Amino acid sequence: MDLAPYHLWIVWIHVVGVFLFLIGHGVSAAVAWRLRTERDPVAVRTLLDFSRRSVMFMSVGLLIWLVGGILAGFSGNYWTSGHYWIWVSLVLAIVVIVVMTPMGRLYFNRVRLAVGLEERSNKVVPGFVVDQAVLDKAIMSGRPALLASIGVGMILVLSWLMFFKPF
Repeated sequence: MDLAPYHLWIVWIHVVGVFLFLIGHGVSAAVAWRLRTERDPVAVRTLLDFSRRSVMFMSVGLLIWLVGGILAGFSGNYWTSGHYWIWVSLVLAIVVIVVMTPMGRLYFNRVRLAVGLEERSNKVVPGFVVDQAVLDKAIMSGRPALLASIGVGMILVLSWLMFFKPF
């Protein structure tokens, strides 16, 4: 099947997927920053719930982003015509996803446990009493600036590769 006539549409879908991913991911990023100054267990639970609810939106955006990008590689004949930028883009995207996902997930799980939330259901464990020192330690264990730097840096690199196709 020749996808070349649909190339601009496929690239558009790819870019829409990036935007959807960034909107959904932005919620978790904002929660990570906000948690640094929040110590009220009820407010922390609310923020964590908000972040968890954004994951589905982010995941749909990620799927559209990746599938759209791969299809755009075929419709633009980039995979087999000596355009290495697309291979570099795919590898970098996968590496960043593999690195950032556990960093964020482990951090949020530490905070969830510190406020007595069950990991899977996000329900409060009956009778759980929050230890403020444990909560402080869990909250301060995150590195939102590091994650933001990696994420923003990668978006800049990937968009540069996509727009300028340097090699």
